[in-house]
Amino acid sequence: MFFRRFFSLVGGKMSRWLKSHEARDPEAVYEAAIAERVRRYQQLKTAAAGVIYMRNKLERELRAKSAELGEVNEQASQAADMNEDGIALVLIRRKHELEADCGRLRDELAELTREAEDAKKNLVGFKGEIEKLKVEKVRMVARLRNAQARVRIQHALEELSYDEDVRALEEVRESIQQTLSQAGVARELQGAELAEKLEEIRLANAESKAKAELEELKRRRRPPLVPMDAFVKAPASNGSAVQG
Repeated sequence: MFFRRFFSLVGGKMSRWLKSHEARDPEAVYEAAIAERVRRYQQLKTAAAGVIYMRNKLERELRAKSAELGEVNEQASQAADMNEDGIALVLIRRKHELEADCGRLRDELAELTREAEDAKKNLVGFKGEIEKLKVEKVRMVARLRNAQARVRIQHALEELSYDEDVRALEEVRESIQQTLSQAGVARELQGAELAEKLEEIRLANAESKAKAELEELKRRRRPPLVPMDAFVKAPASNGSAVQG
């Protein structure tokens, strides 16, 4: 009686101590839960591997028995054709044994196949739970850290005097405005450089178009050229006139 009460008291104190430490370190609690699920996942994976191994073994055994059954059935038919009744009876008894074995193997294989499919589904589902728990851990720990930071800031603000609080806010506002101004100046400079480059491209394009238009205008106003054969044929006609 005494020892039971003593162990109950110690167990209660240990439980309270553990809960208090878990409350102060929730990340460790998540890590322990994830590690436990990973351990169970590995156990389930090992069990599933054993089921799949037995299923594959039964498949091989069933294929071998089925092949032997086909051969024995053919041999029994041949023995009957040859009037070897003794051999035929032995082969027929062997055929019945093989048929029973094949039936038993098919039943076991069907059951193992269902177990293997269930094991694979459980593995997929268990792995999904582990991944979801990891995501939950990251999200919840981040929220906790954020809440703790807000509490620390609130405590720090409560400890500051009003003047120090206002001064700190003004300094932060001024720093933010300076940063925004610097970003605005950089953006305006980039915009001005871009506009200047676009203007240069526009002027170059306009100059090119103007030159092309001038060349086209000159080409249209230039008088047509006289064919060269006109100058070659004219002296020949004058010479024939003189000879006449």
